[in-house]
Parts: sequence; C-alpha cells; structure tokens
Amino acid sequence: MSNDMTISKYLAPKELAAFFRELADAVENGGRDEFACVDDFRKIKIGVKSEYGQISLKAKFKASKPCTPEIVGEDGEIAKPKYKDLKKRMRGSFKILVKMIHDGSVPPKEAVDAFLADSALMVTYPGYGDEFYESYSNVCAELKAAFDSGDLEKMHAAVDALVHEKSRCHAKYD
Repeated sequence: MSNDMTISKYLAPKELAAFFRELADAVENGGRDEFACVDDFRKIKIGVKSEYGQISLKAKFKASKPCTPEIVGEDGEIAKPKYKDLKKRMRGSFKILVKMIHDGSVPPKEAVDAFLADSALMVTYPGYGDEFYESYSNVCAELKAAFDSGDLEKMHAAVDALVHEKSRCHAKYD
C-alpha cells in the first residue's frame, strides 16, 4: 500500500507535449490510469532526456496518502496502516509544523489535522512506547488548542514539547 507511483517510458519527441498536457489535466481535474491520484500529489519529480532521437521520460509522483482504497477488515472497520508507514507519514506533517511554527508562521490546517489524527491513531498501537502515550496525547491537545486559538507562541511551546516527547520515546524504542 504505497503512495509512490512511477512512469518510465520512451516517447517520440512530438509526444512529449501531449504527456505534459495530460499530466496538467490530471493535476487539475483528477487523473486515471497512469495518472491516478496525481491530483493528490505531495511531490512530483520529472526527468526528461533526449536519447538517440527518442525522449526518455521518468516521472515519480508521491501522493499525500496511498492511492488505493482503504482496506476494510472482517469487523467492518478500516484496517490500521503498518506502524512504520504511519510514522513515515507523521514525519512529513510534523516537519512542516515545526518548520513553519519556528519560522513564525501558522501552519496549514490540513497539516495540523493530519498530524493530530495520525497521533491519535499512533497511540493505539501497543508496544511502541505505551508509557509515553498519555503525556504525548496531552501535548497534542495543547497543540490543537493553541492552533484553534491562533496563538503562535503557544503553538511554538507545544511543538517544542512534542519534540521533547518524541525524543524521550525514541531514545528508548528506536
């Protein structure tokens, strides 16, 4: 269940513009087939080389969430992602929170909501720092309250406290 997609192919030089038009349309209106989920990109990297009269095209797309339907377990509940995948996803949202808040900017609501939702999910995994989960959850609540009130100073304090909580737990469990 990956959120990475890669296109690697050779094109005639005159087909390159059509590829970029299709990509632009997929970003704007939603894609399908080789451009599925491109509209939900977090990162796009495109390499184009002219090789012996052909165009070598490599495009890598990283979606903000996996481009597959969510897996539903036998109990009818949506299955949890692997812990490692969840932590990787959290790393991205946390990075933007820390950077923007430390730079004196309020982070986007999407990043805060994604981080807090993933944090709430993370503390449901047993055996990965259970003794830290309560204090971590309390600091997440402080971050939410600070964000909801728009208080950048309190957001800064909450993010710094989250960095501390993360360090304490990772010192023992990583």
